[in-house]
Order: sequence, then structure tokens, then C-alpha cells
Amino acid sequence: MIYPSGNSATRVARLANIPHESWMQDWPVEVSDPERLDDFTRLLLAHKSDWELSYWLLDLVLDSAETHMATTAAPERTEQLIDTLAAVYEATQAPAIAERLEYWAALETSDPGEMFRVSPLVREARRRVVAR
Repeated sequence: MIYPSGNSATRVARLANIPHESWMQDWPVEVSDPERLDDFTRLLLAHKSDWELSYWLLDLVLDSAETHMATTAAPERTEQLIDTLAAVYEATQAPAIAERLEYWAALETSDPGEMFRVSPLVREARRRVVAR
């Protein structure tokens, strides 16, 4: 598997106006922000054809959505998020993007208590891509 360069993470940090330091172990998770979910989603869509940027932006968007869903039911964002995830994968079909979507889909379980809150959305996005 080929993974994105550290330079692409630095580019995402600049684009999103978020910190990026070498000591940040789980960088996208550490800087995710449910209040900026729409901003991050727009960035992901704008850069969907660049698999390296999309790789980092996916985690940023999905972790922000995960936190947002913990505090708010957001049905108006659900369809937009599913469409965005499907569009990102379709734009590059990069194995690293497929791997991130598989991770967030939590395919190894059917127990909602063992999934992410966003797992059903990611699963639906994956289904839509396969159906096309």
C-alpha cells in the first residue's frame, strides 16, 4: 500500500488553517473540529481528485462528523456527507482512500456499540460506489 507523504499533511493543514506538528501522533483526530465540519467537507470536495490530500481530509471530516453526531442529530448533513464520501472515492479510486473508508465503516462488526457513529454513513457511501 502506498501512503501519502508528510508534505501532503502539511498542505492540508495550510488549506484548512489548522496546526500540524511532527509530534502529533493522530494528527487529523487531534485537530478535528465539529464546528468546522462544513468547511472541512467543502475542502474535501474541492480536492477530491488529489488522493493524498483526500486521505488526510477524510479523517479530518469523519472525525469531526463523529464528534458532531455525538452531540447533535444532523440529518441535513447526512446525505451531503454520503455523497461527498462516494465522490472522493470515485474521483481517485486510490487504494489508500478505500482503506480509510473501510476503517471508518467498521466492517468487522455489526454491533452498533462497536462502530463509529459515522460507520452507517460510510457504509452507505461504499454501497453507492459499488452499485454504480
